[in-house]
Amino acid sequence: MPKVGIIISNYNGWQDTLVCLESLQRQTFTDFEIILIDDASPNDSVAQLQDKLPPNTVFLPQQRNVGFAAANNIGIRRALADGCDFALLLNNDTAARPDFLEKLLAETPAGAVSCPKMLFMDPPDEIWFAGGALDPKTGRVKHLGGHEKDGPRFAEKKQVSFITFCCVLLPRAVIEQVGYLDETLFMYCEDVDYCLRLTRAGVPLWFLPDAVIHHKAGGSAGGMLSVYYITRNTLYLTCKGRSTAYARLKTILPLLTGAARYALTKALGRKKGRSYGAFRGAVDFWNGKMGRMEG
Repeated sequence: MPKVGIIISNYNGWQDTLVCLESLQRQTFTDFEIILIDDASPNDSVAQLQDKLPPNTVFLPQQRNVGFAAANNIGIRRALADGCDFALLLNNDTAARPDFLEKLLAETPAGAVSCPKMLFMDPPDEIWFAGGALDPKTGRVKHLGGHEKDGPRFAEKKQVSFITFCCVLLPRAVIEQVGYLDETLFMYCEDVDYCLRLTRAGVPLWFLPDAVIHHKAGGSAGGMLSVYYITRNTLYLTCKGRSTAYARLKTILPLLTGAARYALTKALGRKKGRSYGAFRGAVDFWNGKMGRMEG
């Protein structure tokens, strides 16, 4: 029987995390451990969580805000060190149906990466994600079925070109082949980058609708910080891949850089967002990483 490490990153969302943990304790498949990373939440998440954790939980509070990609990498490394055959990345604002893990493991083809059907928590019969399509030339992603009512159209198992890392099952062998999440991205677009790498490595991606979770779909960053990271990381992936859009991008990159800096500085003057350290890292990224890629 395979062992699964379920990796959850918490940032300021302990209430959602407890709902998620409760749903995992009702799973019909039980050979798993939960690896919970608190990403240096400035609120009382650590205090609220540490006395309410299920016995099969490894709790890893961080001293500094490392970002979603790095937090998940910490969890993946711990899962592999603990002898897990799979790492399941799971957003903290989700709730899994009792047979979710059993069905996901039973239906995932050997050597493949997979995801369940993801419905909204409210309304619970509305699709949030039913597989995705990724254009490798542009990095653009489309969620299939978004905001449509669940039904027979979304009941078919199929290969897809994109899986959101809201919930993804990664076999140990695939992680050892493809590697870890790109921590340069901090948060957002790490799943786009990883799916591109999976495709290049010949790893199939499967949407398995018999396994179901519900997603609250409320980001912890929000506002201009989310806009900043999505824009920044999309540009980074475009440059990283040297896509057909790269030549055009080089001519407008300085303008986009200035606009992003200005908007984010104003936004953080009113509200700190996920972390001020994230802002400092973002400025370093623009001044360093993007400048080196242009050269």
